[in-house]
Amino acid sequence: MKHLIYVVPAGSENISTEIALDLTAADLLPIMGWEDENDCVYDYLLTPQQIDSIEKLTLLDFPKNASLYLACDA
Repeated sequence: MKHLIYVVPAGSENISTEIALDLTAADLLPIMGWEDENDCVYDYLLTPQQIDSIEKLTLLDFPKNASLYLACDA
């Protein structure tokens, strides 16, 4: 499964960017608080703490002043 970050700029309802993540569901499980890896099939609005953890894990900097969603593309 491929994990993505959807970027929705403040004041918009549309995705402006998709950022591919080189992470597995197992990598994301502790960050997201999932009970098992099958929980990854939904879209999740990320909290600031989750964003920070994913940035540290991937060494990426995500856009600020936007809503970020974690999504899965099977």
